[in-house]
Amino acid sequence: MKVLTLDKCHYLTHIPDVSCLPNLEKFSFGNCHSLITIHNSVGCLNKLEILRAWDCIKLESFPPLRLSSLKELELNDCGRLKSFPELLCKMTNIKEIELCDTFIGELPFSFQNLTDLRCLKISSKNFKILPECLSECHHLWRLDLDNCYSLEEIRGIPPNLDHFSAVDCDSLNSSSRRMLLSQVCVFFCTSI
Repeated sequence: MKVLTLDKCHYLTHIPDVSCLPNLEKFSFGNCHSLITIHNSVGCLNKLEILRAWDCIKLESFPPLRLSSLKELELNDCGRLKSFPELLCKMTNIKEIELCDTFIGELPFSFQNLTDLRCLKISSKNFKILPECLSECHHLWRLDLDNCYSLEEIRGIPPNLDHFSAVDCDSLNSSSRRMLLSQVCVFFCTSI
Protein backbone atom coordinates (compact mmCIF):
# COMPACT_ATOMS: atom_id res chain seq x y z
CA MET A 1 0.00 0.00 0.00
CA LYS A 2 1.35 3.42 -0.98
CA VAL A 3 -1.51 5.75 0.01
CA LEU A 4 -3.52 5.75 3.24
CA THR A 5 -6.19 8.41 3.73
CA LEU A 6 -8.10 8.61 7.00
CA ASP A 7 -9.45 12.15 6.56
CA LYS A 8 -12.69 13.03 8.35
CA CYS A 9 -12.66 9.92 10.52
CA HIS A 10 -14.30 11.80 13.38
CA TYR A 11 -14.27 8.82 15.77
CA LEU A 12 -10.61 7.92 15.23
CA THR A 13 -8.76 8.50 18.52
CA HIS A 14 -5.38 6.81 17.85
CA ILE A 15 -3.15 6.23 14.83
CA PRO A 16 -1.91 2.67 15.47
CA ASP A 17 1.41 1.02 14.67
CA VAL A 18 1.93 1.37 10.90
CA SER A 19 5.33 -0.34 10.68
CA CYS A 20 3.60 -3.06 8.64
CA LEU A 21 3.21 -0.46 5.83
CA PRO A 22 6.87 0.24 4.88
CA ASN A 23 5.98 1.32 1.30
CA LEU A 24 3.60 4.07 2.36
CA GLU A 25 4.27 7.29 0.40
CA LYS A 26 1.26 9.39 1.38
CA PHE A 27 -0.47 9.36 4.76
CA SER A 28 -3.27 11.78 5.54
CA PHE A 29 -5.43 11.96 8.64
CA GLY A 30 -6.89 15.44 8.43
CA ASN A 31 -10.06 16.65 10.09
CA CYS A 32 -9.98 13.81 12.63
CA HIS A 33 -11.55 15.72 15.51
CA SER A 34 -11.16 12.95 18.12
CA LEU A 35 -7.53 12.07 17.36
CA ILE A 36 -5.39 12.18 20.51
CA THR A 37 -2.23 10.13 19.83
CA ILE A 38 -0.06 9.05 16.92
CA HIS A 39 2.12 5.94 17.16
CA ASN A 40 5.89 6.55 16.88
CA SER A 41 6.08 4.23 13.86
CA VAL A 42 4.57 7.04 11.73
CA GLY A 43 7.85 8.90 12.13
CA CYS A 44 9.87 5.95 10.76
CA LEU A 45 8.22 5.31 7.38
CA ASN A 46 11.29 5.57 5.15
CA LYS A 47 9.40 6.08 1.87
CA LEU A 48 6.85 8.58 3.16
CA GLU A 49 6.70 11.74 1.03
CA ILE A 50 3.48 13.41 2.20
CA LEU A 51 2.25 13.58 5.79
CA ARG A 52 -0.89 15.56 6.53
CA ALA A 53 -2.49 16.00 9.93
CA TRP A 54 -4.57 19.17 9.48
CA ASP A 55 -7.49 20.15 11.71
CA CYS A 56 -6.88 17.51 14.37
CA ILE A 57 -8.25 19.70 17.15
CA LYS A 58 -7.47 17.36 20.10
CA LEU A 59 -3.95 16.37 19.05
CA GLU A 60 -1.37 17.70 21.54
CA SER A 61 1.87 16.04 20.42
CA PHE A 62 3.49 14.54 17.36
CA PRO A 63 6.08 11.72 17.30
CA PRO A 64 9.72 12.39 16.32
CA LEU A 65 10.33 12.19 12.57
CA ARG A 66 13.08 10.26 10.78
CA LEU A 67 11.67 10.76 7.29
CA SER A 68 14.42 11.67 4.83
CA SER A 69 12.01 11.25 1.87
CA LEU A 70 9.37 13.63 3.23
CA LYS A 71 8.39 16.45 0.83
CA GLU A 72 5.30 17.82 2.53
CA LEU A 73 4.34 18.17 6.19
CA GLU A 74 1.02 19.78 7.10
CA LEU A 75 0.08 20.53 10.70
CA ASN A 76 -2.28 23.48 10.21
CA ASP A 77 -5.32 24.03 12.42
CA CYS A 78 -4.19 21.56 15.10
CA GLY A 79 -5.21 24.01 17.80
CA ARG A 80 -3.82 22.03 20.76
CA LEU A 81 -0.54 20.91 19.18
CA LYS A 82 2.06 22.15 21.68
CA SER A 83 5.36 21.36 19.96
CA PHE A 84 6.83 20.88 16.53
CA PRO A 85 8.07 17.29 16.12
CA GLU A 86 11.75 16.57 16.71
CA LEU A 87 13.56 15.93 13.43
CA LEU A 88 15.95 12.99 13.83
CA CYS A 89 17.67 13.23 10.45
CA LYS A 90 18.47 15.68 7.64
CA MET A 91 15.33 16.33 5.63
CA THR A 92 16.35 17.89 2.32
CA ASN A 93 13.11 17.45 0.37
CA ILE A 94 10.82 19.75 2.35
CA LYS A 95 10.75 23.22 0.76
CA GLU A 96 7.83 24.84 2.60
CA ILE A 97 6.19 24.55 6.00
CA GLU A 98 3.07 26.29 7.27
CA LEU A 99 2.20 26.30 10.95
CA CYS A 100 -1.10 28.13 11.18
CA ASP A 101 -3.47 27.98 14.14
CA THR A 102 -1.49 25.61 16.35
CA PHE A 103 -0.46 25.96 20.01
CA ILE A 104 3.25 25.59 19.15
CA GLY A 105 5.29 28.07 21.18
CA GLU A 106 8.73 27.61 19.62
CA LEU A 107 10.70 25.50 17.17
CA PRO A 108 13.11 22.78 18.34
CA PHE A 109 16.86 23.01 17.72
CA SER A 110 16.50 20.07 15.31
CA PHE A 111 14.49 22.38 13.00
CA GLN A 112 17.84 23.13 11.35
CA ASN A 113 17.67 19.60 9.88
CA LEU A 114 15.32 21.08 7.29
CA THR A 115 18.40 22.05 5.32
CA ASP A 116 16.66 23.02 2.05
CA LEU A 117 13.63 24.78 3.53
CA ARG A 118 12.74 27.80 1.36
CA CYS A 119 9.55 29.17 2.93
CA LEU A 120 8.28 29.19 6.52
CA LYS A 121 4.87 30.60 7.45
CA ILE A 122 3.83 30.78 11.07
CA SER A 123 0.70 32.32 12.50
CA SER A 124 0.69 30.00 15.80
CA LYS A 125 -1.46 31.91 18.73
CA ASN A 126 1.16 30.78 21.25
CA PHE A 127 4.34 31.19 19.19
CA LYS A 128 6.82 33.11 21.38
CA ILE A 129 10.41 32.57 20.22
CA LEU A 130 12.04 32.39 16.81
CA PRO A 131 15.13 30.30 17.66
CA GLU A 132 18.77 30.92 16.86
CA CYS A 133 18.94 27.70 14.83
CA LEU A 134 16.99 29.45 12.05
CA SER A 135 20.18 31.32 11.19
CA GLU A 136 21.48 27.91 10.01
CA CYS A 137 18.69 27.61 7.41
CA HIS A 138 20.77 29.04 4.55
CA HIS A 139 18.19 28.36 1.83
CA LEU A 140 15.28 29.98 3.67
CA TRP A 141 14.36 33.07 1.66
CA ARG A 142 10.77 33.72 2.82
CA LEU A 143 9.65 34.06 6.44
CA ASP A 144 6.07 35.09 7.30
CA LEU A 145 5.23 35.67 10.96
CA ASP A 146 2.06 37.70 10.47
CA ASN A 147 -0.42 37.66 13.36
CA CYS A 148 2.01 35.98 15.79
CA TYR A 149 0.54 38.08 18.59
CA SER A 150 2.57 36.30 21.30
CA LEU A 151 5.95 36.50 19.50
CA GLU A 152 8.35 38.07 22.00
CA GLU A 153 11.84 37.30 20.80
CA ILE A 154 13.76 36.71 17.58
CA ARG A 155 17.09 35.03 18.25
CA GLY A 156 18.11 34.13 14.71
CA ILE A 157 17.38 35.35 11.21
CA PRO A 158 18.20 33.26 8.13
CA PRO A 159 21.18 34.81 6.30
CA ASN A 160 19.67 34.74 2.79
CA LEU A 161 16.23 36.09 3.61
CA ASP A 162 14.59 37.91 0.70
CA HIS A 163 11.04 38.32 2.05
CA PHE A 164 10.16 38.93 5.70
CA SER A 165 6.79 39.87 7.17
CA ALA A 166 5.84 40.30 10.82
CA VAL A 167 2.55 42.22 10.75
CA ASP A 168 0.76 42.53 14.11
CA CYS A 169 3.63 41.05 16.14
CA ASP A 170 3.03 43.60 18.89
CA SER A 171 4.72 41.62 21.70
CA LEU A 172 8.24 41.73 20.20
CA ASN A 173 10.86 42.94 22.66
CA SER A 174 12.98 45.99 21.86
CA SER A 175 16.22 44.08 21.11
CA SER A 176 14.38 41.92 18.55
CA ARG A 177 12.91 45.03 16.96
CA ARG A 178 16.41 46.56 16.70
CA MET A 179 17.77 43.35 15.15
CA LEU A 180 14.99 43.38 12.57
CA LEU A 181 15.59 47.03 11.73
CA SER A 182 19.32 46.45 11.28
CA GLN A 183 18.62 43.44 9.02
CA VAL A 184 16.20 45.53 6.96
CA CYS A 185 18.83 48.25 6.57
CA VAL A 186 21.43 45.72 5.48
CA PHE A 187 18.95 44.20 3.01
CA PHE A 188 18.09 47.55 1.42
CA CYS A 189 21.71 48.73 1.32
CA THR A 190 22.88 45.58 -0.43
CA SER A 191 19.90 45.57 -2.81
CA ILE A 192 20.42 49.08 -4.16
